[in-house]
Amino acid sequence: MNFAVGRAFHKDGLRDAGGCLAFVAIMAEQPTIITVTLNPAIDQTVFVDRLIPGAVHRVQRSHRQAAGKGVNVGTMLALGGASVTVSGFLGESNAVIFEEHFQAYGLRDAFVRVAGETRTGIKILDTQANDTTDLNLPGAVPTAGQCDALLAQLVALAEPGSWFVIAGSLPVGVEPVFVADLIRALRGAGAKIAVDSSGAALAAAVEAGVDLAKPNEHELAELLGVELKDSAAILPAARKLRRERIPNLIVSMGGEGALFLSEDSELLACAPEVKVVSTVGAGDSLLAGYLQGQSLGESSEDCARRATVYAWNRLEALTPSLPQGDALVERMGQVHTSQP
Repeated sequence: MNFAVGRAFHKDGLRDAGGCLAFVAIMAEQPTIITVTLNPAIDQTVFVDRLIPGAVHRVQRSHRQAAGKGVNVGTMLALGGASVTVSGFLGESNAVIFEEHFQAYGLRDAFVRVAGETRTGIKILDTQANDTTDLNLPGAVPTAGQCDALLAQLVALAEPGSWFVIAGSLPVGVEPVFVADLIRALRGAGAKIAVDSSGAALAAAVEAGVDLAKPNEHELAELLGVELKDSAAILPAARKLRRERIPNLIVSMGGEGALFLSEDSELLACAPEVKVVSTVGAGDSLLAGYLQGQSLGESSEDCARRATVYAWNRLEALTPSLPQGDALVERMGQVHTSQP
């Protein structure tokens, strides 16, 4: 079986093909969280005054960064002090931007390299209308052997109680059954699973059994096969899903905040008014903050507050960042929580 892995995993860190120590595990007091991004992307955000189809536009500014939902989750977790391993499939032709990102944020690189380029996602932000148009290009296609290799590598990383975050869309050629098989294998090793996906991938994950899911209201409606006409319809639908299929559920609802549902707690958390710079990565940051709180043993309310602060901070900046120390505590205190 032939497959390419950017760096081999070792208990004391990651070593490149020549055996040189590339990264030493940090923040060992927190358990390692592994994020899985099967279809990562390079996010190219372009700002224009007004988007007019068929017209020539003068770009105000642009920003390019390594991304993909699992990469985004891992980055915010690392900023909060967690030890994070990031994995999935990565096109070998343009891997440098990701490798530099991993090094900058202290992420352990366990991506399987595949032939071709990781896709680019172009986000055109209309600053007058304050909305975003997405253009998602196709990306690299993993082989069956590379899928087998990734599954084996992730199972080898699994430990009882460890968190795996499976996030984002599926690359071309990878069927939803792969997600289900991966989840069953990880659960068999005692790992806990969080999923942040949509469509058939989300449905397959839920069917296989997950400990936590974070759909938005549209993904929730699609998963349940119902129409959720307003926010009043979201809570009973989310309650039913949590009660019957998912022990812990987060439903992100944009400007209306997020629902955090578990067996012991139901909370609605809302940030104060936010000056939105970009919505890219906000939902991923919400999940990261919640998992960070869980790893720190925080209460349900503090997990919801921390998650909201992570998303809030991501909305206000193009690049990932977090307040630290007292500044983080102060922002958590500004989050409004209530019984939904």
